[in-house]
Amino acid sequence: MVNVSNAVEDEIRKKLPYLLGDLVELAYNYWWSWNRRATKLWEYIDPEHWREYKNPVKLLLDTPEERFKELLHDDDFMNLYELVMEQFNAYMNPRSTWFSTNYPKWDKPIVYMCMEYGISKSLPIYSGGLGILAGDHVKTASDLGLPFIAVGLLYKHGYFRQEIDGEGRQREIFPEYKPEEMPIKPVLGREGKPLRIEVPIEDRIVYARAFEVNVGRVKLYLLDTDVPENSPDDRTICDYLYNAEMDKRIKQEILLGIGGMRLLKALEIEPGVIHLNEGHPAFANLQRIAWYMEEGLTFTEALSIVRGTTVFTTHTPVPAGHDRFPIEEVRKRLAKFLNGRDELLELGREGDQLNMTLLAIRTSSYVNGVSKLHAEVSKRMWKDLWPGVPLNEIPIEGITNGVHTMTWVHNEMRKLFDRYIGKVWREHTNIEGIWYAVERIPNEELWEAHLQAKREFIELLRRKAIERNKRLGIDDPIPAIDENALIIGFARRFATYKRATLPLTDLERLKRIVNNPERPVYIVFGGKAHPMDEGGKEFLRRVYEVSKMPEFGGKIFVMENYDMGSARLMVAGVDVWLNNPRRPMEASGTSGMKAGLNGVLNVSIYDGWWVEGYNGKNGWVIGEETTEPETEADDPKDAESLYTLLEEEVIPTYYENRARWIYMMKESIKSIAPRFSTHRMVKEYMDRFYSKAMSNYIWLTKENYRGAKEIAAWKERVTSSWDKVEIRDVKAEGNRLEVRIYLDGLRPEDVEVELYYGVRTQGYEIEKPHIVELRHPEQVGESEWLYTYEGNALRHLGDPCWHYAVRVHPHHEKLPHKFLLGLVKWKGLD
Repeated sequence: MVNVSNAVEDEIRKKLPYLLGDLVELAYNYWWSWNRRATKLWEYIDPEHWREYKNPVKLLLDTPEERFKELLHDDDFMNLYELVMEQFNAYMNPRSTWFSTNYPKWDKPIVYMCMEYGISKSLPIYSGGLGILAGDHVKTASDLGLPFIAVGLLYKHGYFRQEIDGEGRQREIFPEYKPEEMPIKPVLGREGKPLRIEVPIEDRIVYARAFEVNVGRVKLYLLDTDVPENSPDDRTICDYLYNAEMDKRIKQEILLGIGGMRLLKALEIEPGVIHLNEGHPAFANLQRIAWYMEEGLTFTEALSIVRGTTVFTTHTPVPAGHDRFPIEEVRKRLAKFLNGRDELLELGREGDQLNMTLLAIRTSSYVNGVSKLHAEVSKRMWKDLWPGVPLNEIPIEGITNGVHTMTWVHNEMRKLFDRYIGKVWREHTNIEGIWYAVERIPNEELWEAHLQAKREFIELLRRKAIERNKRLGIDDPIPAIDENALIIGFARRFATYKRATLPLTDLERLKRIVNNPERPVYIVFGGKAHPMDEGGKEFLRRVYEVSKMPEFGGKIFVMENYDMGSARLMVAGVDVWLNNPRRPMEASGTSGMKAGLNGVLNVSIYDGWWVEGYNGKNGWVIGEETTEPETEADDPKDAESLYTLLEEEVIPTYYENRARWIYMMKESIKSIAPRFSTHRMVKEYMDRFYSKAMSNYIWLTKENYRGAKEIAAWKERVTSSWDKVEIRDVKAEGNRLEVRIYLDGLRPEDVEVELYYGVRTQGYEIEKPHIVELRHPEQVGESEWLYTYEGNALRHLGDPCWHYAVRVHPHHEKLPHKFLLGLVKWKGLD
């Protein structure tokens, strides 16, 4: 086995008093990031330093030895220290966990692979929603006790720090982060030297170092190529997250996928399940297939194992959002790896492109979108992979995102939940019945907790404005914000489809809304535009321009450099969370979940998670409650709806009916906190996907891969005969149906024959079909079989409103989904 060491850790230990030695272990485990007492402990050491960096390792490095000696004699600090360490040790060494109780015989790790992770501000390897979701997934896997290992990349410059100049233009600042000052440790090999992973790129080996990040009980491993063994160009592969250069982007994804799998092998970790979070790490499955083939399995046998044990989550509802590279460019960079095995690349081919999402789908048995609506959008997007399969039976499921409650709940809200619900909510967040106890919270206490969150957010806004003015050398007065006034928050990536400028459609009307002296309204915008997204940057510039107009001065604010630290205060410190994307472009969205958890009311387009979250009492819907796609032509209509909502519902309720507002806050908490927590989400992945994939792993690999060889032989037999399989004749008289099917040498147990019928919606689509399996066929010729049915299912035959058909598709009891192969043949009865 390899080990982990760190010279910086040794340096810190030397200056810490013996009685404070456990601070080192705590600093190198991100458990502190979701434990309020632990963060208070770090803040106690040096409040200014902690507020600036939120990095305990840098804090311990920069704090003078004399300060630690002072703290030894500070009873308040020592009592807090002992309490935090007691909690930390209890967390790390539990008697049992949800996982150990429910899956006591599980013995293989689940490996999660993602391009970015939003764990904490002090680990800047995230850009937005995908990374934050991944970070919350990892934290929850730790809470539930899953045998979980995450793999990603370490970026020298991270994403970027945003600065906004005096004209509202975004400037991207890329600071160089020092790994030795971060809560991460280098992984060492057997001989005590830094571990090097060999990754074949083009005609050479690129070397990658590895770092270990402790996130509670979970290990997150990060790869980076900035090592002396590499060429100067190869050392920069991990310089930037989502590098715009195609060459670097392909190499990053090779490093993440192929390098990630080679790292696991070096760590002697044998996964039972692989979870690909987005298509970026899909090359991992090419490496897995290649390894199985090196053991003597055929391509189909190897693919059967890899596919049966892989989960893939897609987050992108638009075709342009999926990574596509010219296939010849990929072939060039994978030349040494492929070594003539071109069939591997064909798995992701889309014309002359290699589509990473397509590669992930074709090598995964379990595919999901991140909300129910997104699953439906994804089915339509990828329906050509399953020709002839009805949309509702395409094997893409919906597992709606969630948020890690302890990370995102405000401290004042947490105290109220502890007091009136009991601490049981912390470990059983997803149990809805627990949250009905929110009704016990006195209105005045809930409102005071919310006001405290608003004060902290207002102070953050003020501090950021002062820092920006100082940087720009301007002397603008910092306008005061009334904590009792209505504050609307809009914070997300400045992508054009998210329509940040929608509230600015009618400036005269907006001026009247925000400047009513009796009912003032503030609007705060935050978020970054991608460095290459000129449209998003223009939206940001326009919002800033409006904020500086005299009629909006002190009422509309643009908050610079929105990140995890800002987000934690903003999602709790506004009154309304505004979300107005162009439907159905928001696959899920999680910021509104964080806001709702804190009693902040959502005002949102009926899209993403809000389709499931809205119940008529916990917020408002902009526009219509429909899931029909929108175009640019719908923008004026949505703007009108937003203004009307604010004027007639939101603002009057806030100012004139505080009891109603607080009722809605409680409804928001109790309806959103359990259903949109990552505790619910991860348990859903566990029960619906991980457990099934693990069962597949056991069956496919035992007894020298007997299961893989069996199902591969079956697939080859079925696919070679399928073109000749034919539904030759269908006769229906009264309540009797006869179907003759030619199977070209296949046996009846190799297929399922079904009567499929229901009320038409459009064309031959049936919204809620009835399916009757036809069984016990009689052989009536060479490879020809007669299937019969008698019953009242045929009673609507001849009615033009009803559609009847017979279909045949392959069947194997170990096939994860009956349409996984995308093979089906139909014959209509009408």
